[in-house]
Amino acid sequence: MRVAVIDVGSPKNLGWPIDGPDQEGDDLDTAVQAIASALRAGPVALGFEAPQFTPMRNDPLTLTQARTGEGARPFSAAAGASVLVASLVVVPYVMASLRREIPDGAATFDWKRKLTGRGNLLLWEAFVSNQNSRDPERHKQDAKRAVLDFREIMTNSTTLESDVTAPQVFNLLGAVLLRTRWSTDLSLLSAPCLVVRSAARGAA
Repeated sequence: MRVAVIDVGSPKNLGWPIDGPDQEGDDLDTAVQAIASALRAGPVALGFEAPQFTPMRNDPLTLTQARTGEGARPFSAAAGASVLVASLVVVPYVMASLRREIPDGAATFDWKRKLTGRGNLLLWEAFVSNQNSRDPERHKQDAKRAVLDFREIMTNSTTLESDVTAPQVFNLLGAVLLRTRWSTDLSLLSAPCLVVRSAARGAA
């Protein structure tokens, strides 16, 4: 399985790598083509570096509080909110483009089941803390760090737990899969997805 990450920002301010063989860049269409090519050969785990689910809560005073595991960087504040909004347009663009390239592909959030076969896609959220905002290559560097983090943790995927959770979720990736015709399964809207947080493994 190859691993790709898109560090979400504006179309002129993002970065992506895909491993095995390594490729990277800052152009979204090039990323789509690289991921599509990898999917034609086998499974791909694709992470987006932006919040991909929000919590569903009953107390209005807690609606925008951090998801469990986010620490001081809640999805609803500052950088988290900014990239969440960007992802609402970037992620559908990527998934719709991939659907056109791989019309018979299948997508899942089930990280505990080994993914095999061509056209199969595991979707997850990458969470990279303490970005160096002065580094012009930071988006690619953050995305490459997330690829390495994913590779490290998937050695024990059957017992792996997500770094960021909520008891009940609204899965934005699930909504994208429905809208871009990857699935018709409404249960995806409430399904958890894996979050791999670099800071949880001691990243600087």
